[in-house]
Amino acid sequence: MMKTRGVVGVVLCGGESSRMGEDKARLQVGERALVDHVVGALSGACEEVVLACGSSPRYEDRGLKLVMDSNSGRGPLEGIASCLEATQAEWALVLACDLPRVTPELPLSLLKLAQKEGLDVCLFESRRRREPLMAVYRKTGLPAMRAALSSGRRRVDSFYDLEVDGESLKVGILRESELTQAARELDVARNLNTPAELSSERAYFAGVAS
Repeated sequence: MMKTRGVVGVVLCGGESSRMGEDKARLQVGERALVDHVVGALSGACEEVVLACGSSPRYEDRGLKLVMDSNSGRGPLEGIASCLEATQAEWALVLACDLPRVTPELPLSLLKLAQKEGLDVCLFESRRRREPLMAVYRKTGLPAMRAALSSGRRRVDSFYDLEVDGESLKVGILRESELTQAARELDVARNLNTPAELSSERAYFAGVAS
């Protein structure tokens, strides 16, 4: 049986949004800002949601716990590690801030698989690619995360091949085909990086609402 105690939801919202040209987490899609779509999905999957804000506080108006990077400039892997260190949670349900179609089904399915198989990492494989920013990370992997960061490895998946206490990390994959038909049709992993993608997504939401 899946356990949601000891689970924290993490919204990664500390990036520079360089391709979008402005803070994409605050951009409106449908009736909500992007960050609020993701907070809503995680709130349906766990009791606590925190915002991984990077090097400085952001989105204080959301009333959620803000977690700053322990060491700035190291990207989302630093944000994930800092959140695991700043909370008592054993599991972190991690989502990027730019997922307007995401629903609680995705993080809950990741968590269910991770707990069932005793994984240290469980990431989603969408129709496009494997998604390390749509994943579950267990605190057991924290030493490997810190080892990777200390050696200059900043990619989110750069610690997957490291060992902890002489044992390899257990990494699993949740494939899109394992989600419900409704989630597959919705394309819950669609993310937004450019103004063109934002415009297209706003048009999609307008069509759904009409």
